Amino acid sequence: MDTRSFTRFGDATAVAPTMSLGFSAPASAAAPVTLDPADAGTTAAAFATQKCVAALGGGPFAGDDVWVFALRSPQQGSFASLTLTFATEGGPVTETIAASAAGDRAIAGDKAWIRTSAGATATGELVNPFNLTAATAQTTGTGGTFDLAQTCPASGSLALTGPPRSRLTADAVATLGGVLVLSGLALIIAQRRQRIAAATGVVGRHRRS
Repeated sequence: MDTRSFTRFGDATAVAPTMSLGFSAPASAAAPVTLDPADAGTTAAAFATQKCVAALGGGPFAGDDVWVFALRSPQQGSFASLTLTFATEGGPVTETIAASAAGDRAIAGDKAWIRTSAGATATGELVNPFNLTAATAQTTGTGGTFDLAQTCPASGSLALTGPPRSRLTADAVATLGGVLVLSGLALIIAQRRQRIAAATGVVGRHRRS
């Protein structure tokens, strides 16, 4: 019997397991999820659920809003990343929240938060708050939708950013103007009476003399 055939067979059986070790199961891809359309098109100040939590962005802040997002079910796992689109006066602004935390955004398991500008001017007036228009995310579990869970709007703390804003309304200004006018008229009438009284006294003295 030719022993070389056994040698070749033995070599083949030795190579086969080695080759099989080169293949591995494909890694599971992150599942995409989208924001519930009912939560889009809102500012932080206009959103119904407002709550400030230290572990989820903190606040309230002067001039900044905090947005908190949450997955709906345990099957969705945790957030892997989020992409958010806001409408602003200068046009659309896209923000991302990655797995690595930053000072103004972070992922916390099935929740994520971001801190954005509230559009406050130096005088504390809100002229251009960010408006959430769309959001997508990747999760470690199943797909589906996720929610804007809560916001922590900047309103109520804006006085810290600059001088206090005037609280006078148009009606108050009109009332104040009317009071000033009446006060001026009363002063003029009093001055005229004083002059008339003085003139009358002079005439009386001349007559007696």
